[in-house]
Amino acid sequence: MARLLAVCGHAMHACAEWRMPCLRLWQQGALRARWLCRVAVRHARDRRPLRALESPLPAPSSCLLRTQRGRPGTPYRLPTTTHMKRLPTLVEGLDEILNGGLFEGGVYIFEGPPGVGKTTLANQIAYTLARREIRTLYVTMLAESHARMLQHMEQQIFFDQQEVSAKVFYVSGYRELEQGGLKAVVDLLRGELLRHRASLLVIDGLVVGSLESMTNDSVRQFVHELQSLVSAMSCTCLLLTSGHGNALSAEQTMVDGIFAFEDHGFHWRAERRLQVRKFRGSQVIRGQHTFCISTQGLQFFPRLESLPLTDAANARLGTTTLSTGSSALDGVLRGGGFFAGSATAVIGQTGTGKTTLALAFAAAGSAEAPGLVMSCTELAADLRRLAGEAGLGVDAAVAAGALVIKNLGHEDESMDEMGHKLLRLVDELKIRRLVVDGVAGLADTLAFPERGYRFLGRLLVELRRRGVTSMFTVDPDALAVAAGTELADGVTGWFDNVLSFDATPEARRHVDRRILDIAKVRGAGATQASVDIYVARSGA
Repeated sequence: MARLLAVCGHAMHACAEWRMPCLRLWQQGALRARWLCRVAVRHARDRRPLRALESPLPAPSSCLLRTQRGRPGTPYRLPTTTHMKRLPTLVEGLDEILNGGLFEGGVYIFEGPPGVGKTTLANQIAYTLARREIRTLYVTMLAESHARMLQHMEQQIFFDQQEVSAKVFYVSGYRELEQGGLKAVVDLLRGELLRHRASLLVIDGLVVGSLESMTNDSVRQFVHELQSLVSAMSCTCLLLTSGHGNALSAEQTMVDGIFAFEDHGFHWRAERRLQVRKFRGSQVIRGQHTFCISTQGLQFFPRLESLPLTDAANARLGTTTLSTGSSALDGVLRGGGFFAGSATAVIGQTGTGKTTLALAFAAAGSAEAPGLVMSCTELAADLRRLAGEAGLGVDAAVAAGALVIKNLGHEDESMDEMGHKLLRLVDELKIRRLVVDGVAGLADTLAFPERGYRFLGRLLVELRRRGVTSMFTVDPDALAVAAGTELADGVTGWFDNVLSFDATPEARRHVDRRILDIAKVRGAGATQASVDIYVARSGA
């Protein structure tokens, strides 16, 4: 052993470039250190330049290769590496952003201001993995006490008191940090990981307060030792930090991923966002994604237009038609209705009849092909009262299981949250007819002015891919107020059919009659450019 230490020391002094990798490998095992020392000594003797290893160094069991004895410049053959194993977080939307989850043996930083949800997310991952018999070691440094943390977690659905000290183990490292520094923390982690056989390590509250005064070299060495430790034990590590201090910045560390959490404020509103700034080993969905915190924990909503487009061949119009719910409109459409999978925009000012026509379309479904109404303006009870006055049979359709009415955008939801909620309901209820009453509800979000065009286009593609025939009502004045801009002509290009209620005084002179202009019908066309729509009141 003394001879091996001497060789290692000679290699580190012969070439300073190999000092840190050699030290790191020495800590991971004598066999790996011996192999790297021989390579370093040979390079130093032959005066050849060294290039840093960009790929992970070979595991101890694969370090049996020998240096090729030949003329200087002979390349070294590294052993074939195996595919890294994933550790799914099982958090809604997060694994979708990460394209499958975290990697075993990786070190990941969760950074963001206090209150953004880092501790809740770490506990959510721990208790969710506990249901799969995966153990977690949760180490707190300068964070809240364990008792206080558990009191907060009791309000979460994912929390299970029986898993505390059974699958989820809480340990405090504050004393070791204060008395022995980062080296004592590493010793603590090594012993606790061996004792609890944990596959997930969470270090909460490390890079705050007193660590700001520590040197970059000491913190870098800590991160290297931590990487060596979790790699040798096939353990995934989460570092939770409340700032961007000099300790664990993206430029100074060798961590495998950095997750930036943000609570973005805009005038009176706020929106929680996540951005994966760094992630080694896999492609991720880049950019910012919104998330919310509820009693179910954290739910992430990847940007809808950034998701991979699967099954693109099915995103086409069907050959069958569906009734519009209005016999007069069906009579002028060459196909006798809307083609399956098509999207229709009904444009008109307040009071022209957009909602009435949309309710008639939704109520024309059946229990085998149900309809869904997502109301962004009125409550479900008000819509049912309106439909009852017009004799549309909405109550009967709801009772028969052919129609469901839900609210959308009545709470402080992000645009992507509403989009994912809509698609989730479509999938769960197997919807074939969809009505979104009031696009202004989608537009009254922080992201719509910048992303609304692409978001709406991708939403329609996802609906068509699912075989859903949809109808969206648009009030230009309400949309201009919500989005801060008028309805652009290009937005209607996403829709297969465009209908517009005439708002001239002549057209609105009759109480029960509306003039509906047919601007566009994809696939078949119409026999005339407009049609008179009559609304029959109850008892009339």
